[in-house]
Amino acid sequence: MTGIRRGIVAAVLLILSGAAAWVVYRTNQQVVSGVTVVNPEGAGGKALVVYHPGLSDFQERVTGAFVAALVTRGWRVEQTTASSRAPTDLSGYDLLVVGGPTYWFTPAYSVRRYVARLGDLRGKPTAILITGAGAVSRSRSVMERQVRAAHGEIVVSLALTTMRPNDEAAMLAGEDNRVTAERMAGEAARRIPPSHP
Repeated sequence: MTGIRRGIVAAVLLILSGAAAWVVYRTNQQVVSGVTVVNPEGAGGKALVVYHPGLSDFQERVTGAFVAALVTRGWRVEQTTASSRAPTDLSGYDLLVVGGPTYWFTPAYSVRRYVARLGDLRGKPTAILITGAGAVSRSRSVMERQVRAAHGEIVVSLALTTMRPNDEAAMLAGEDNRVTAERMAGEAARRIPPSHP
């Protein structure tokens, strides 16, 4: 019987190790996409949005709400994923938006690596969009420190969750937490003046 139990324990450990390795691989995997232009005729400023989509659709939904709100303010938006192909010359942009999900209390590695590749942001207005299931405040702090260390000017910094209330009043009123997160992202984007100085 002892041999059977050891075999079961070994099989369970092997499965758990494989699952952990897959999660680490997927969360660190670079997602490559082209640059999508939203509102090409926008004259209110030019924004570059670079994000890591994550394992769920939550980061994409939050990023999409932020982009949609920028467009309502007249911004031209170029959007892509945080990869080695994402633009690094920011001279033609009035606003940089970076975002990604939280893994192990830090922003997705591809987002941190992208910001590191940018070097000196030279005071570039920057918005940060961090998402996660629960504890996201440390992740936001990590991203804020990285942007400040690169001399970026943080104009918006959001940390939104799927499980913890993003807005207590909205939760008590029955609003779905993901809908609240999208609404909050849109509201934050609308507060950024076009062609932020």
